[in-house]
Amino acid sequence: MSSYQYQKLVTQFAQDITQGSLRPGDRMPSIRQLATAWRVSKTTVITAYNRLEAMGLIESRPKSGFFVRAQQRHRQQPLQAPQQSRPRVKPFSVSSSQVIVDIMEKAASFDLLPDVAQQEGNTELRQCLSRAQRRQGLIEQHYYDEPLGHHALREQIARRVHHGQRAIDADEVVITHGCQHALLLALMAVAQPGDIVAVESPGFYGAIQLLETLNIQVIELPSSPATGIDVEAFGQALRQWDIVALIVAANYATPTGACMPDAAKQALLAICGAHRVTIIEDDVYGELYFGPSKPRSLYSFDTSGAVILCASFSKSLSRDLRIGWLLPGKYSQKVKQLKVVTAIAIGTTTQKGVALYLAQGSYERYLKKRRRELEGQLIQWQNAIKQYFPSAQSCSSPQGGLALWAELPTGVDTIKLYARAQQQGITITPGPLFSAQKRYRNYLRLSFAEPLTAKRENALKCLERLVQESL
Repeated sequence: MSSYQYQKLVTQFAQDITQGSLRPGDRMPSIRQLATAWRVSKTTVITAYNRLEAMGLIESRPKSGFFVRAQQRHRQQPLQAPQQSRPRVKPFSVSSSQVIVDIMEKAASFDLLPDVAQQEGNTELRQCLSRAQRRQGLIEQHYYDEPLGHHALREQIARRVHHGQRAIDADEVVITHGCQHALLLALMAVAQPGDIVAVESPGFYGAIQLLETLNIQVIELPSSPATGIDVEAFGQALRQWDIVALIVAANYATPTGACMPDAAKQALLAICGAHRVTIIEDDVYGELYFGPSKPRSLYSFDTSGAVILCASFSKSLSRDLRIGWLLPGKYSQKVKQLKVVTAIAIGTTTQKGVALYLAQGSYERYLKKRRRELEGQLIQWQNAIKQYFPSAQSCSSPQGGLALWAELPTGVDTIKLYARAQQQGITITPGPLFSAQKRYRNYLRLSFAEPLTAKRENALKCLERLVQESL
């Protein structure tokens, strides 16, 4: 099933509804009828209908089918997309100011307002964790788990990882304390102090922080909020400098939500192979896709063991689990040694509970529901930004992940805006966090991980007033 087929259906019906060809209350074609008429799979039709429902254009009625909404609350005309970044492509030493550290401590887990009113908990996950706790024997509680992590969990993760036509073995998986720990192990295995590592710009601030801690120089690469890293610019940088590794999130990168096309992923792999550059892939958002199928990772195309895949359950399931993993490829032995040095073992009970959760199919059921929630919340946030936060000059339109990248007028300094917003009980994530060069001062990241409540709408309105005052 191609994303083109699904998107073509969405575009056609959205146009019919907004132009009045399909009127409020009209019944949509049945899934079977539409699949036959368009010569597509039923899964493609279901995905298109789910997308239209998330956009507020149609609604599902039990045992009756899909109907055009009587009161349409469809997506407004989208904001202009941010332009491709233009960082200075040269090595830099990373140095975080204290204000950046303060912002990271306060703003890393939420935007605008703290997540005080949590959504309804994951009952099945709690049950699995409780079951694992009850099964934990008294003797087992006094021993560490094996350094690679609980075998049953590694087996479940191995089954989910796509690597071409080859099956992944559990012994190739190393369990870590979240994705940040996985990135740390990968960097320590690949690079030495003083080496040069490339990152996309804007890029994940956690990776930039790790590079500073390890005394590694960084080269920032231009990146599009739609298609990700500029592969040609990376090739040019490789001809000028001795770059040992590239850290990249090919699927729904934070903060832009960019997703690289498959052709660009393969081109990137070819360039890295020719220059013997290791790719450290952060795939923490890969499961949070809105289309009909999961986008392929760089790791899935790799045939030489040059890609180290890092991921976790923090973004897709629960940030409280703190369980991540990596597949170190040809750096397997080095990573395993580093794992013992940095964290000899992860909580066994939690690992067993998550393994059980995956084995019984609960994770996949949860993800299907969560993806639909997030797609609906993305549309809510984009509409609210246009309505309540008109200072946004442009805003990304991701097809997955959790993040939006918003551009403010050039006269706005989001570091200063952060301090003023804090006085109003509002937390923002300023653009300079996502650059070793402290660029993007008039940008900020917004997260659509939580529903747009009335309080968050008011926070956006307050933020708009603060921006206008600063101008």
